[in-house]
Amino acid sequence: MTEYLFDPGYGKHLVSLVFSLEDMYADINKFKNLGQKKFYFKQYYPGMLKLLSQNTAFYMGCLLWAVYLRSLPEGEIIGNHCLGKEYDEKSSLVELHFLMSFMKTFSKDTKYFLNTDFKYSEEDMEMLEIYKEFAQINKGFVSTKKNTDLKFPKEIKTPSKENLEKIKTTIDDVVVSGNFEKLMDLRELIL
Repeated sequence: MTEYLFDPGYGKHLVSLVFSLEDMYADINKFKNLGQKKFYFKQYYPGMLKLLSQNTAFYMGCLLWAVYLRSLPEGEIIGNHCLGKEYDEKSSLVELHFLMSFMKTFSKDTKYFLNTDFKYSEEDMEMLEIYKEFAQINKGFVSTKKNTDLKFPKEIKTPSKENLEKIKTTIDDVVVSGNFEKLMDLRELIL
C-alpha cells in the first residue's frame, strides 16, 4: 500500500504560539511602569505578528495538505502522532483555541500599548473556524489511518488537477523555506 506523510514537513518550522506568547507577555508584565511595558510590547510586536501569521497560515496549510492527500489513490498515512489516542477535543485544539481567543485580546493590547488598531482578518477567522470543524469531524485524527478516512466540512472545495499540483508545489516550497504565508495565497483553491 502507498504511504503518505501526516505532516509534509511543516513541523520543523513551527513554533508553539502558546509558549512563545506567554513568554513575551511574562517579560512585558514583569514591569510595573507603563512606559516600560509599552517599550517592551513595541519591541515584541513584530515577532508577535510573525507568530500569528505563521500559525494562521499553518492551519491553512493543514487544510491544503489534507485536500491534496484526499485526492491521491488510497494509501496509509504514516507519522500520525494522534492515531490510537483517546479523542479529547479540548486538548487536541488547544493551540487553535488559544489563537482564536488571543486575537480578541491582541487587538485591545495593540490599542493600549501602541495606540494602533489591529484587526485580525475575518477571512482568516473563518478559515480557522473551518479548520476547527475539520479537526472535529475527524475526531482529532485519532482513527485516521488512510487518506480516504479524511472527512471535510461542506465549505471545502475540490480543486482541479492543475490546482492540486499548484498546492503540492507550494507545500513543497514551504517545507523547504518555512515561509507559511505562501499557503494563504492558495485559500481560494479550496475555500
